[in-house]
Order: sequence, then structure tokens, then C-alpha cells
Amino acid sequence: MRSLQTKLGSGLFLSLIICFSAFWYLVSINIEEVVEDYISSRIKHDMDSLLTIISIDEKANLVIDNARIDLLYKQPFSGHYYLINSSSQQIHSRSLWDHSLEPIILNAGEYQNSYQAGPQQQELLVVSAAYTKQNKHFTLSVAENFQPIKNNLAIFKLWFAIMAFCLLVVLLILQIIILKHSLKPLRTSTTEIKLLEQGQITKLSANVPEELQPFIHEVNHLLTLVEQRISRSRNASSDLAHAIKKPLTVISQIVNGQTKTNAPATKDNDEIILQQTDIIYQITDRILKRSRLAGQAYKGSLFSFTEDLPALIKTLDMMYMNKNLSLVTHITDEIKCAIDREDMLELLGNILDNAYKWSKQSIIISVSNTSLLHIRVEDDGPGAKAKQISQLAKRGVRLDEQIEGHGFGLAIVSDIVKDYNGSCQFGSSKKLGGFQVEIKLPETKYTAPRID
Repeated sequence: MRSLQTKLGSGLFLSLIICFSAFWYLVSINIEEVVEDYISSRIKHDMDSLLTIISIDEKANLVIDNARIDLLYKQPFSGHYYLINSSSQQIHSRSLWDHSLEPIILNAGEYQNSYQAGPQQQELLVVSAAYTKQNKHFTLSVAENFQPIKNNLAIFKLWFAIMAFCLLVVLLILQIIILKHSLKPLRTSTTEIKLLEQGQITKLSANVPEELQPFIHEVNHLLTLVEQRISRSRNASSDLAHAIKKPLTVISQIVNGQTKTNAPATKDNDEIILQQTDIIYQITDRILKRSRLAGQAYKGSLFSFTEDLPALIKTLDMMYMNKNLSLVTHITDEIKCAIDREDMLELLGNILDNAYKWSKQSIIISVSNTSLLHIRVEDDGPGAKAKQISQLAKRGVRLDEQIEGHGFGLAIVSDIVKDYNGSCQFGSSKKLGGFQVEIKLPETKYTAPRID
């Protein structure tokens, strides 16, 4: 695909050629008309002078006073000629010599401009008019050699074309310079993208023209999302490693102890190993469930409570089909959720997964928005003690090991809320008596740019 500069340059070059060609054509046509009108007005002035020396004699013939005729009409092939034509006679100027103009018949009061071939290959502009004098009708045609003026017009058109071409070249050079300067931010962004690939920068510069700002804003937003995903993935890996360290240590100690003492396996040791293995399985399964809850999202799309939340609840119902739970939702109509779909799925997935796992019978989800997006999830599970609630959001603290009923997914919830400049509070539900998570998020943390 051709570069943007080449496309713009080609389009500009073609546009300038069309404009200059049309301009040259219009000027040429108009200058010819102006010159012709000027020559015609001068010829009409000569016609008025000739009319004053034309008379009718006693025999009703046209007579012209030769003494009063301009010398131009007496000099052969002077380029100025006249022809007087009536029904019975023709009188032409001495300057025509043995050449004659084509007679033109008009009605009284009519005018006509025409071109005729004159003597010595002259091109004549002929102005003809019909008159009636002393009841004698005649047509007076006065001609002037238009060839010198036509030659001058041709020279003018040539020089005008040369000047227009030079001006076109100058404009093209200026436009190329302007285009290069205008497209400099694009080249800068291209360079930054290469630096981004090499890991030398983390975001693209926002110091770009207004037309590029939506694009740069969107790219930087996606880079932020990717960075958040990577950070959460690393934290999840760290969580997993920390969570399974203790059961693996217990298993290792039992196995090493038996190997060193050559003691036979006991029933108690077998039960401990099975218990620790089950803990590892549960932790791993919980992390995989969270991945399943958020894994079907499309990066950059926004969350919809009317479409995405029912699908999430349906997934959780299938995962916990062995529990007979009652889930009630209170959602205000027309919720505006300018939150990334994958982020919201992971956030709600962790909260609801925790509620589904530890609730006995009931879960309540409440969503409303005023100046903030307000989400509350309550369950009737064992809950958490007041002294231990402050530890729930801390990374590295595995409350599966310390408080009955709550997993380390709540630390991930806190991370997501923090990314969106929101607040997250853990406590006890007044309605159901179990655990409660209350989240407040800015309504428009990220808004997609408008494209006109």
C-alpha cells in the first residue's frame, strides 16, 4: 500500500493540475472576449464616422465623400476595410484593392459580428449593421485585421501557461514541505512504536495533533490494559506459588522423613498427604475457575450489566450446581458502565465465586449509579471477623489459611478497583449476616473517543 504522503501528494498534484488548467482555459476565453468586445466597440465608432459621409444622390444611389474618408481605408491591405451593400449596388474601400468582403444582409437596426478571410491571409473581424437613410436600405460592414491581436493573444496564453506551470511547481514544492512537516508526528509515533517494541518506552507521546489524539489515546489505553493484565497474571502466579508452598512443604517433610528413617507409611501420614494434595487441587481449581470467568472477554470492549452479568451468573450456576442457592439482583435501569469488559468480568467473577463458594442459601447483588457506579454483593456465609477484614485486600496474605470462608481472589479485586481509581470495602452484611463486598467506581474512567 502506498504511503499516506504519496497519496496526499498525488491527489494534490492532480487537483492543482485540474484547477490550473480550468483557470488557464477560463482566462484565455475571457481575455479573447474582452479583446473582441474592445475591437468591436472601436469598429462601431468607425461605422458611426462612415455613416456621416454616406449620402443619397438624385438617382437614389449611395454616394460616399471620398475626401472625408480616413487614409487607412485608402491604403491597400491596411487591415481596415468597409463594404456598403444595398439591393442595387456595392461600395467597398480602396484598401480592399481587388479583394471583396462577403456581403451580409440584415434587417434595419440589426448588428452582427463575424470572422472572414481577408486579403493576404488576414483574419478579419467584421461588424455589420443595417441602416435606412432617406428611404434607402443598406448594410454597412466594417472589418479590421484581427490576426496581430490573435498572435499577441497566443503569446499571452503561452506566457500565462508557463507562469502557471512555474507557480504549480512552486506550490507543489511548498505542499511537499508542508506535508512532510504535518506528517512529522506520524513518523514520530512510528519511531515510538519501534521503541515500544524494544521496551525502551511504555507509552506513546500524547503531544500529537488533534486528529491523532483519539488514536494515541486508544493505543495508550490498550497498553495500560495489557500492562494491568500482565501485572495481575504475575500476581496470580505469585499467589499460586505462595498458596501451594505450605502443602508442598508438608508433603515434602513427610516423604523425606520416611525416606531417611526407612519407616513404613502410616495411615496418619497418608491422610495428611491426601489432605494437602486436596488443598493444592482446590487452590489450583479456584484459580482456573477465575480464568474461565474472565477468559471469554474481548480486549477493550465495555461491560454490559444487561448482557454480560446474566452470562456470568449462568456460568457460576453451572459450576456450583450441587448447591441450591437463591440469587437476587437489584440493578438500576440504564446503568452506564465505562469499564473494560474483561476487568469487570474478573472483578465480579472473583467476588461472586467467593460468594457462591461460601454462601449457604442466599446471595444479593445490588448495582446502582449516581455520580459513581455502586456495586454491592452480600451472602449468608460465615463472613469474616472485624479484626481480620483489614487483611483481606493485602497481596501475599492468603486468608484461606487464616479465615474460614474467603480466598485470595479478593486481593485481585482490590487491584482492579485501584486501577480504576475506585474504592473497595469488605465487611459484614446487615441483611444476610454473612460477608459483604462494596465497590464504588468512577462512572467514566475511560470513554471511547468520538469519531465524526
